Amino acid sequence: MKTYEGRVIKAVASKFFVDVEDGVKVCFARKKLKQDGIIFVGDYVTVQKDRDAFVIDEVSPRKNCLIRPYVSNVDVCFIVIAPEPQPDLLLVDKVIVNCHQQGIKPVLVKNKCDMGHIDASEYSDVLDVVECSAASGEGIEELANMLRGNTVCFAGQSAVGKSSLINALLDSDVLEVGELAKKIRRGKNTTRRTEILSVGNGAYVVDTCGFSMLEAVDIPPEELRLYFDDLEAFRPQCRFNMCTHTSEPDCAVKAHVGKEIGEGRYQRYLTIYGELVERRENKYN
Repeated sequence: MKTYEGRVIKAVASKFFVDVEDGVKVCFARKKLKQDGIIFVGDYVTVQKDRDAFVIDEVSPRKNCLIRPYVSNVDVCFIVIAPEPQPDLLLVDKVIVNCHQQGIKPVLVKNKCDMGHIDASEYSDVLDVVECSAASGEGIEELANMLRGNTVCFAGQSAVGKSSLINALLDSDVLEVGELAKKIRRGKNTTRRTEILSVGNGAYVVDTCGFSMLEAVDIPPEELRLYFDDLEAFRPQCRFNMCTHTSEPDCAVKAHVGKEIGEGRYQRYLTIYGELVERRENKYN
């Protein structure tokens, strides 16, 4: 019985398309794996040929997993903003928190730089920021270097140019901007169909339509500070070791707002904190 090591790149109902050394195999999962839980696109698996069929026999431990759609082992998230539509920085901060929680490296991508400037100075000490243009090619090489050897997902508002950036990175119209691309079925994802695109050099691009759960934050309110490194850097100067940087007296973070900490960044922290408090109260009431 021949054994293959590979990666699930697409799931359609009960069929799994696994990228192995000599091509893509259409596989089914053994019954015991179905009982254990869902097999995610992005999973590294062991496949065996059982007579005329290929069967997934084992799933390796995951680095992380996301839902809507179900994707595992993501390394980098390109958070895309543009001059138009006006950037939703609250969404950006929520995605950053989720990335840190899942062990994913967030990168802020300022697309359409040929159309105008976006002030992202609040993030200069928070994450890598790349200024680029899918239209002119500026910054695309820098993004391509980040893509190499990684599994990358794209997050951001509609119309910020995510598909155009992927086209520029692949130097081809693999994705039809604003339309369904036959190759990866963009725009038609459901929980029954998910896909990632192998682009060589060990790199994969996640079909990101439906990554709405990247917007959500589900952590205890008092732990939110741990995901805001630029705020947490001043915590040793606070009076209380477990300071949430909200209502406590002698909070060093509040003293640095408008200086080392951007006013907008801090206000968005308070907004997310308030949402988490409200969610916890609703859960137990």
